[in-house]
Amino acid sequence: MSKVIYQEQSSRQIPQSMVVQPSHDAWHPHNDRYYIEWWYFDLVADDGTLVRGQFFVAGDISRPKKVITGVRASYVRSDGTEIRIERRFPFASFKASTEVCDVRIGPNFIRGDPSHYQVHIEDTDAALDLDLNSRILGTVSHSCFGDESKYMYWVVPQPRCRARGTFRTKGETCGIEGIGYRDHNWLNFAPMDILSHWDWGIVYDDEYTIIFADIVTTPRMNGDEVKPIMVYDSERLIYLTTERTKWSLAKADIRPDPVNRVGVPHRNVLSIKGEDVSLEVNLELQSVFQRIDLLADFNPVIRFLIRTFKAKPTITSFFSRGSGRLSCDGRERTLNCRAVHELVKNH
Repeated sequence: MSKVIYQEQSSRQIPQSMVVQPSHDAWHPHNDRYYIEWWYFDLVADDGTLVRGQFFVAGDISRPKKVITGVRASYVRSDGTEIRIERRFPFASFKASTEVCDVRIGPNFIRGDPSHYQVHIEDTDAALDLDLNSRILGTVSHSCFGDESKYMYWVVPQPRCRARGTFRTKGETCGIEGIGYRDHNWLNFAPMDILSHWDWGIVYDDEYTIIFADIVTTPRMNGDEVKPIMVYDSERLIYLTTERTKWSLAKADIRPDPVNRVGVPHRNVLSIKGEDVSLEVNLELQSVFQRIDLLADFNPVIRFLIRTFKAKPTITSFFSRGSGRLSCDGRERTLNCRAVHELVKNH
């Protein structure tokens, strides 16, 4: 394998090939040991609280005992205090539609359509309930690696939504209201063999939303990149490009995280240089949260061997603030930014 198959294009509206259909946000079962699928959401509340969560299933579904499924959620107060929910379930507890978004894992669920989703995640000590409402149309895209039999899909049914709900513990119930995002991914290859690392995130302004991903492949794939970025105003997509030379993410002041030792950039600069759209956003790191060890569910011996001889795959999540300028159609806007972003690092 030596190439990435990915359509490079720029547009001021959603191309027909990228329009989200209900089945895109449904379950896509695979009889493949490398199969992974997850349904994700996050939000920044009006009081500065961060909330994010994920429903996931992984493994060859024809071998139920080998399948891992579960839920994660983080509730991060403005002072940095984090409460986490993380649970695993047998595959028998996983139920999902292959036609629409309707996923249940034990007592937890995510269901609905791009206009409205309901989310419930719980454990013995805490419970999260959310309603996610949006009128903005999202996108679907995919990349193939080596040939069309190995692929990764990225569905964004809600580029920006209004989130309302509660987070309950045994001692209190906290109301939640803020701006959020929903996406959904699935793939059928070994990420450690194909993907070196990727930066991904959402930048929220009072009116605008910027969604980006910079996926860098391993040397066996020639280090090729997949680089989509989308800019939305309060009603619609105003710019999209998957052309690698049209935008950049510059990282600076990189320091090792004290917990997982991953290099954390404390400054990020996001730039677009399009024909009729330009953007520069300067982000300053505020906090690191929800560190995920992607080998946590592996057999301890296999986990040791992978970490020693191959890779130490982790997800490290960040919250940043900053400012920026967006120029579009001859008009310039000042942006006041909050960003939820992460570094997924395999090598």
